[in-house]
Amino acid sequence: MQQPATVKSLSKENILSDTETYPRVRALERGLDLLAALSDLGWSNPGELTRRTGINRATTYRLLFTLEQSGYIYRRPGDGRFFLTKKIQQLSDGVKDEDQIVQVIGPHMGRLLAKVQWPSDFATFTAGQLEIKESTHRFSPLSVHRAMIGKTRPLLHSALGVAILSAVSDASMQQMLAVADALGDDGASREQQLHALMHSQQQARERGYADSTGGTDPNISAIACPVCWRNRVLGAINIMFFRRVMTTDQAAERYLGSLRQCVQDIERELDTLILGEYGWPRRCTKKETPPWSTDPTGRSVSTN
Repeated sequence: MQQPATVKSLSKENILSDTETYPRVRALERGLDLLAALSDLGWSNPGELTRRTGINRATTYRLLFTLEQSGYIYRRPGDGRFFLTKKIQQLSDGVKDEDQIVQVIGPHMGRLLAKVQWPSDFATFTAGQLEIKESTHRFSPLSVHRAMIGKTRPLLHSALGVAILSAVSDASMQQMLAVADALGDDGASREQQLHALMHSQQQARERGYADSTGGTDPNISAIACPVCWRNRVLGAINIMFFRRVMTTDQAAERYLGSLRQCVQDIERELDTLILGEYGWPRRCTKKETPPWSTDPTGRSVSTN
């Protein structure tokens, strides 16, 4: 099959490529530098902030006055020192664990796209639905879809859903199925869900990845791997392709290595974050070998 032209990765630079012609606002950058310096130094006077940031004294005074008038910093009357207000904390409170995760995952998915050309989605099971949080469809020359972020996928009939269910604990799986059943997800009863899941879940655990053929679209197939953070399952990433082009086994033979490497790189970077209790409890303990791991030859190792 002829290889399509190389596409740009989903890096921070390329995501913003449409706006890179705009000039940078230097005053805003300096204001942010002052806020960062106050966060590091604590209560500080203008001279200390000038030395820390390299911003000249006159500009420092103007920026401090503007930030104070806007409510982001407070000037202590006793000694004229400045510090951050709760308004800054309100900004940070708006950043959820999920937002941090997506910011980490996006560039890695871009690099995966550059390798395989086929589009990928990252989805999480939240609020009773399997929802796409990041996607490379809009960058892939092989995708007929564009606006994928925010769309939902069936929990049981998608590779993304089965990948997540194969990695979570049994208690988490039961809870997820109960919520999906209550919301009418997949249009099946819980008994039907459990029966349909038994085979696909066990197969995913043994092979180290999940797959689906025509599960969400009669013309589309996919393979997927779970994404974890320590003892939590955060979601899953897939590779989607046209059903007539190759089978899921052929896709796994060609692209599973790249998909696994992408997931491993993501998990390595995520390990530096503090994410609290986001995600779902993982099926295995830290001492156990994850069911999706591989031996030195690259073959899937099952612990079941």
